[in-house]
Amino acid sequence: MKSYVRPGVVARCVAALALAGSGPAMAFSCNLSFGSLNLGSYVGTQISSFSQATLICTHGGGGNESVSFQVRLSPGAGNYAQRHMNRTSAPPDTLPYNLYLNALPAVLNTFVWGDGSGGTVFWSGNFNLNNGNSPVTRTATLWGAIPAGPAPSAGAYQDVVVATILFL
Repeated sequence: MKSYVRPGVVARCVAALALAGSGPAMAFSCNLSFGSLNLGSYVGTQISSFSQATLICTHGGGGNESVSFQVRLSPGAGNYAQRHMNRTSAPPDTLPYNLYLNALPAVLNTFVWGDGSGGTVFWSGNFNLNNGNSPVTRTATLWGAIPAGPAPSAGAYQDVVVATILFL
């Protein structure tokens, strides 16, 4: 069996945002951002990278606010068991990957950052916002990994994953 390397396979994950609130009117505003997650060149061996997710919330006036939140990620292309990036040019091809919360697991595709269904996990937390105080910042680490496998066609690959914030 002959093995070969296809240089120039670049993997990247693009995150989009969707905000969802529930419950009574909120006297605060929040901004969720993700740093770039670039998985680099893939040649068939497992690769991983990480980025930071940052949630910054500011009090909007009135009384004190107790804030509980969840940040959930969509499956993008594929599903939570195995997300897929699609090649951005012809010929069509896919590249498997997944996203993880705060740590890269020893066994890939376990503890996947998702929406809480099918064994996935999501980022959650709570904090208090007080009138006149500085904004509150919370961070989490977003890990991405491509498992070892056959090298796909050379080119750029991407996926769009939607982050949803639920205020409880």
